Amino acid sequence: MSKSHRISRSSLKNMMEDEVAPDIVDPRAHMLTERVSVDTNVMSAIQDIFAGTSVATSNEKISKILAVRAEVNQNWSQARDAFLAIGRALLDLETVLSKSEYVKLRQGSERLFPFSDATATQLRRIAKAVEDGVIPRDLCPGSYGTAYQITLLNERQLQLAKDRGLIRPDVTRREIARLRKETVFLPEPTGRVNIEALKEEYKRLMRQKQKLEDEIASINNRASEIEENLGHLLH
Repeated sequence: MSKSHRISRSSLKNMMEDEVAPDIVDPRAHMLTERVSVDTNVMSAIQDIFAGTSVATSNEKISKILAVRAEVNQNWSQARDAFLAIGRALLDLETVLSKSEYVKLRQGSERLFPFSDATATQLRRIAKAVEDGVIPRDLCPGSYGTAYQITLLNERQLQLAKDRGLIRPDVTRREIARLRKETVFLPEPTGRVNIEALKEEYKRLMRQKQKLEDEIASINNRASEIEENLGHLLH
């Protein structure tokens, strides 16, 4: 090959960079790649939520939303792993201690752990449900409160939850509570009523009742104070 037809390495490198540079520096191409990899349901949700705003046409804002969503999902998953690990550890203690010792542990739970015995019970129950395959680990919600609600479902309710697509990481406590409310008197295949579910609902209703009664008492007291002050002013 003659000298006039030779291409130096530096020239060849420059030519290659010229060919690929537009794909690297053009942010729109990078954004398009990101959009393709994102679940279409997520993009549809963003379009619906922010309809009528500038978000739908702003690559910067959409990218930020997607980045925050990814971070939230990652931490949410870590939170799930954390409370499942705590639940398993508490279950292990149950196998080491005698019954009387375990009762004492539960009574002194708040002195040893940063949560009450009621919370410890919920964490153990969730861990057991995952261990037994009642709740698949990869489908366990990131909120232990929501996961616990699933453990309160009887067999038929659990099947309904599966049929409705409610056994998933992002299911809300409200969705599970709605299912329980709709089917609370639905018997299990054995014909038994879910006593635990009824007890939990009764306790919740009693707490709500007490809260309302306290609010009413507070309102009445304040109303009486106002009436008394108005009486003094009028006289």
